[in-house]
Amino acid sequence: MIDQSAPATKPNSSHSTIVGELPGNSFTDYRISTDLSSELRVATLAYFSIQQEFNHIGKAIKSGATPTIERISPLLEALVASVIRNPAAGVWLARLKSKSSYAHRHCISCAILCAVMGRQLGLDEDAMFELGLGGLFMDSGKLLLPDSLLRKTQSLTEEEQRETHSHTELGLKAVKRAGLPDRVVQVIQHHHERFDGSGYPAGLKGTDIPLYARIAAIVDCYDAMTSPRYYATPIPHSEAIMKLASWRKTLFQKELVDTFIQAIGLYPPGSLVELTNGEVAVVSEFRPGMGRKPELTVILNREKKRLPRKKVIVLTGKEGTIDIARNLPPDAYDLDPEALF
Repeated sequence: MIDQSAPATKPNSSHSTIVGELPGNSFTDYRISTDLSSELRVATLAYFSIQQEFNHIGKAIKSGATPTIERISPLLEALVASVIRNPAAGVWLARLKSKSSYAHRHCISCAILCAVMGRQLGLDEDAMFELGLGGLFMDSGKLLLPDSLLRKTQSLTEEEQRETHSHTELGLKAVKRAGLPDRVVQVIQHHHERFDGSGYPAGLKGTDIPLYARIAAIVDCYDAMTSPRYYATPIPHSEAIMKLASWRKTLFQKELVDTFIQAIGLYPPGSLVELTNGEVAVVSEFRPGMGRKPELTVILNREKKRLPRKKVIVLTGKEGTIDIARNLPPDAYDLDPEALF
């Protein structure tokens, strides 16, 4: 059920300060206007259309041709519009670990999560589009690195690390004639900078790092940690959130980490959870600010048997009521959350 009265984004002093870094941008109060099930159908179409078009862009970059954004821009605009209506659908899709290559899937997931974070900050639609475009193109330079380097399963040598770090410069060269907005170019160049100055390529510190790059850095790190890669196994969402929280004020800006956690929640859409009564459910609806009170669709009873009909509940968080006991792996009990909706 959609709560039309509750704002999806809540302005606070840190949001106002952050939004104030963008000239001409004021806080936008967004509201949920569609349910997850219907929005997923729209968002999924945009997602796979972007995936197909980005494959063409990747081939252009690898061949040395100048990529164009004319065809992918309206697709990304449609995805941003979906995020505005109901960000839960975008979060669900961003967390899918599809069979496509990590590089391409990572770019699209980062585009979505950047837009979701922009929405939570109250940025306007144009700013959300630019932020999403930055997420989409920020790792484009990796398309020019050797596959043997990207697929290496052992620790990288110092020379290999330097070569990997060069993807920011390679990305800039690849898109320099693509007509990307300046803020998008800044994301490509600076998304590996860190708030404490320990990042690369320039060792920028604090707010000397462009805002979009500070946002993209958090998104990039989260999606990488929760995705299967050649050299690392994915960690659960809850563990990734704990790591991000521990890096506030060091690697990342505290206010932006808090915003990211608020935007995707402790239990994002599509998460499988076990309840305190033994039932198993999937998080079927989440609105920013819900915290530990998402809408759940119960699919297994206490004996872990399929329910004849799905049961929808909304947690209250009150003492003595049903609550979430623990996160479950995505494939627990041979369930497929993607197929439920």
